Amino acid sequence: MSNLVYLYLIIGLALISYGANLLVASTENISKKYNISHFISSFIFIGIATSSPEILISVLSSLEGKGNIAIGNALGSNIANISFVFALTFLLFNSINSERNKILSKEVIGFFGILVILSIFIYLILLDGIVTTSESTFLLSFFVILFYLYKKYYYLNVDMIENQKYISGLIILSSLIFGLILLLIGTKIFLDSSIDIAKSFGISDYVIGLSITAIGTSLPELASSIESARKKNFDFIIGNILGSNIFNIAIVISIVGIIDNHLTEALSKTDIQRDIIMMLITMAGFYIIIKNYNKYITKILCLALLLTFTFYQFNLYGISI
Repeated sequence: MSNLVYLYLIIGLALISYGANLLVASTENISKKYNISHFISSFIFIGIATSSPEILISVLSSLEGKGNIAIGNALGSNIANISFVFALTFLLFNSINSERNKILSKEVIGFFGILVILSIFIYLILLDGIVTTSESTFLLSFFVILFYLYKKYYYLNVDMIENQKYISGLIILSSLIFGLILLLIGTKIFLDSSIDIAKSFGISDYVIGLSITAIGTSLPELASSIESARKKNFDFIIGNILGSNIFNIAIVISIVGIIDNHLTEALSKTDIQRDIIMMLITMAGFYIIIKNYNKYITKILCLALLLTFTFYQFNLYGISI
């Protein structure tokens, strides 16, 4: 294997990171220009933007008959988004959780409930090791219906102080498109190089998706979360994580069922149970952290999530500690 593949891996990661920064900045400008709720703007714009690598990987992998990578990437990204991205952000910027309202908004609780329901559904769907077209259709339909029912939360935040109507919509759109292009190109480069590296060590497609691609495609979430933390914007962090994780299940995995519904290798029921349990554990930790106001308990929980994520990654590769 040529050493160039490692260089391509770094280039891909750099493009993903820079493209994500452009996308995040553009979506922030959109929310300010049109006075859209912080949570909803981050949930929709940043959530979709930072999920675009997973969506692209799902399409490309499914077209190549490697749907296992897409499924592993979606589940692994959801785990990494909370136990790595979210936990690390809160550990580094613990003060962002100290000045917010003590009661979670109905929109946060509602969309967290949607994430829990989708996680249960995806467990039931993956029990037989595959995703069928009908299952994908059901998953997408359920998501669209719930998303429509929650339209009452897409309110305009007319009291927002940081109004930036003077910013040209054309400039924002251009930046958005350019960032998306960089993100998608970087994802393709990263996907190809990471698969080459992993295959040289005899790693399965599913584990590749759960580990290498999952962590790599979580970099946009990490970049946007850290930027939001610096601005002490708690809603942007929550919206980004919830949005990305919901889109990963509802869209990314559904794409597999539509394009590659006959997986070359059915997923192990044991693996699925392990990963769904890990997802539910991280989600429980996520909810406890955003409800907690003791900085010491929050740090302990964040450290616990990071350690759990580390042990989980070692377990994927059969490394005993």
